Amino acid sequence: MDRHLMIFTTDKRQERVGRLFEGEKKCLTWEKANAWNLRQSFHGTKEEEWIYVLPIPVAKLDANPMIKEQFQQELIKLKDGEHGKVKVFGGVFHKEWTSFFEEHHIPYWDFMKLPEVVEGNAYITAEATVAEVLKMAEYSICGQKVAVTGYGCCGEKIAKLFSKMGAKVTVVARRDEVRECAKQDGFEAMDFGDMPKYLKKYGVVINTVPSLVLTEECIRNMSRDSLIIDIASKPGGTDFEAAKKYGVSAKLALSLPGIYTTTSSALLLKNAILKHAPLQENVREGKLWIYQIII
Repeated sequence: MDRHLMIFTTDKRQERVGRLFEGEKKCLTWEKANAWNLRQSFHGTKEEEWIYVLPIPVAKLDANPMIKEQFQQELIKLKDGEHGKVKVFGGVFHKEWTSFFEEHHIPYWDFMKLPEVVEGNAYITAEATVAEVLKMAEYSICGQKVAVTGYGCCGEKIAKLFSKMGAKVTVVARRDEVRECAKQDGFEAMDFGDMPKYLKKYGVVINTVPSLVLTEECIRNMSRDSLIIDIASKPGGTDFEAAKKYGVSAKLALSLPGIYTTTSSALLLKNAILKHAPLQENVREGKLWIYQIII
């Protein structure tokens, strides 16, 4: 059985994923791939498997409606074909995408809901956040007062890494049990309602919450020497207009694993793909074709 791995490439991480697999490799634009009609080119009487790897987040594909529509039509044709199998991987699938997959009975996996990816991704994100702070801050991390908003997987890893580097970390969380967990891990903790009063004490604020939490009231009370790094999904949780208004440096730092330590990030994705689509088993019975689709 021939297997076809099509990777929609939007950053270095996805480019590395393709390199990590062994097989026949091609690099194409979507326009060329669509004109060439890859599926028809290889369609024969034997069974084939098609694995698609979409961007993280998949919203990068949404930005090009034409490609999105053509791709979805191709998925439907392949799923309904006599000999083809199809699987889809990607990151941060929103309701429109999950509804599409479920309506057409197409198996899919969201990288950002797979525990092995989430855990590894959180460590890489924490390291990359350190790099972002070091690029923009005027002070050493050691001895710095750092506030981390949110204490999920990424927030926890970020707080612990900055603490190991000598920062004095405070966790900001809504729920009592989460603040208690942060305290048990050795951090000070406060509620979001207390932020406007106390944020002026912090030189660095790192937001991981994908809703507006760093409001104009919060930012107005911050020191002009402070730095905000917002790693939450777009549009983030920071009032960036207020940051500009009050002269506080703020950056929306998205998709950090696709920028830093890209090979380690790609390995996480490769291993997740192999777990659910064992591409290189019985490879002697067929070929693995790898397509880097540049969009």
